[in-house]
Amino acid sequence: MNQLSQMLSKRELRKTSLAARRAMPPASRAEESSKILSKLISMKVLKPGMTVFCYVSMEDEVHTYEFLKLCLSMNIQLCIPYITDAENGIMLAAQLDSMDELVKGIYDIPTVPANRLQEVLPEAINLVIVPGAAFDRAGNRIGMGGGFYDRFLKRAVHAYKIGLCYECQLADSIPADIYDQPVDIIVY
Repeated sequence: MNQLSQMLSKRELRKTSLAARRAMPPASRAEESSKILSKLISMKVLKPGMTVFCYVSMEDEVHTYEFLKLCLSMNIQLCIPYITDAENGIMLAAQLDSMDELVKGIYDIPTVPANRLQEVLPEAINLVIVPGAAFDRAGNRIGMGGGFYDRFLKRAVHAYKIGLCYECQLADSIPADIYDQPVDIIVY
């Protein structure tokens, strides 16, 4: 498959998967999110003293607020995305000490306010919870197209990477380029 057809395939997969995710009724998203987080927590990946990076969910993503609260209650260093350069797809890991700190950032993504930014180096992170538009069972993913997570995950060399998605976001196969960073496991 040449690069143009691969790009078109990724675009089409992203479009189809996001449409399916957005078409889910809010009650179904909430119910499925709860089941997905129960599976994630039952994996016993959280340990006191570790450093966890997790996305803060937008309305139609797998909901992460309860997971974030659990991390904060367990003496876990918790960090979340903080976009520093939207044009070039650059984000940092920003320490989150309280859910009360959350404000709308770039693209309306919840994050910490600029005056409270404490960066955590990706190399220090033990676990990354990754969102995506689509995943395949091999761990390949399609994000929103900005490359933020591919750039970030490349630097999180010691982290176990878990993708969260609804079943409607699973694809049989996702074309992967050299710069695409897969996850270790998908919870759906």
